[in-house]
Amino acid sequence: MSDARVAEVEELFKKAEAFSRQGAAGDEKNIYDDIIGRFSLAPEPELKKRAAKALVNKGVILGKQRSDAEALACFDRALELVAGSDDPESRESTAIAQVNRAITLAQQGKTAEAIAAYDGVVQQFADAQEPAIREQVAKALLQKGFMFTRKNMLEEERASYDALINLFGSSQEPAVHRLIANALFSKGLSFGKAMPREAANAAYDELLSRYAG
Repeated sequence: MSDARVAEVEELFKKAEAFSRQGAAGDEKNIYDDIIGRFSLAPEPELKKRAAKALVNKGVILGKQRSDAEALACFDRALELVAGSDDPESRESTAIAQVNRAITLAQQGKTAEAIAAYDGVVQQFADAQEPAIREQVAKALLQKGFMFTRKNMLEEERASYDALINLFGSSQEPAVHRLIANALFSKGLSFGKAMPREAANAAYDELLSRYAG
């Protein structure tokens, strides 16, 4: 495999990241299309996993634009490219693709499919040690809770937040901390809708005890 081709892809990702910082989603997506078109059929695993990353990133952009069918196609193709790979980059792409696939299914109102997708992330990666993947597991549980909020399924919503807190409550990772804080705040809001004020206050007190100061 030519190291020059890998270096070329990495330079393209740097350009895409620059466009992302500028908020130029169209230009960013064009870079990903270039990577996908040139490298998704490459036989070299190092190039295939970078094409998968480009597909995931493109899918995230499309999801934000509510081009749901196209986003799902990107996530599914990315998962195909890294299927059976266990290197850190492929595992991270798999986790991100699965979480965003679940979010997209929820946006489409496909609640049962979204639940299965969120649960699949947790089942596959609950024991992961990589911070980036742990963040995706926490995100899956938080987003699952948000989906239940929109459905007014309050018990299921709080169960999702509790699962996140129980799984990652001792985490020292800042990104996971932010998700736990969001879950605790959202749990307090949920209790405030249907329970005595004391239950909501308990959730807020836990939030303060963890993160105040």
